[in-house]
Amino acid sequence: MRSLRLAFLVAFAVLAFGASAASVSAASTPHELHIVKDCSTNTGIPPTYCSVATSSLKVFAVHAKVWYLGPVLSDTYFLSSNIKIDAWHGNTATGYCEVDAKTSSGLCTFWKGTGKLTGFHAVLHVSVDAKGLWHWDGIYYFAGQS
Repeated sequence: MRSLRLAFLVAFAVLAFGASAASVSAASTPHELHIVKDCSTNTGIPPTYCSVATSSLKVFAVHAKVWYLGPVLSDTYFLSSNIKIDAWHGNTATGYCEVDAKTSSGLCTFWKGTGKLTGFHAVLHVSVDAKGLWHWDGIYYFAGQS
């Protein structure tokens, strides 16, 4: 049942991303994005955060904070949370993550940002490695920008 729900969530996000991408100017180009997070500071009680360990997008510098605001952070089966990345100096990205805790896989989507992240949109697949570091891998673009 959880696998079906996760598959539905992924399909919905892909369709939603495709619909929003159609409204973006033709000059906006999707780029690959890879972020690795250290969540050893995550308490499971909102608000809590993880720290960026590495990122392929320079604005998400090492130690930028990924804030998890809830509503569901401590369930043994899934995480479902509003998120905000604080990349310092007024640069933020706002989104939502849903992760199946049993498979350590999920999806995060972003639809707005501030500062250097104004117009930021992304769809990122979630996974965890053997060291316990969390990976976000997918695509991003800036709406209305080339």
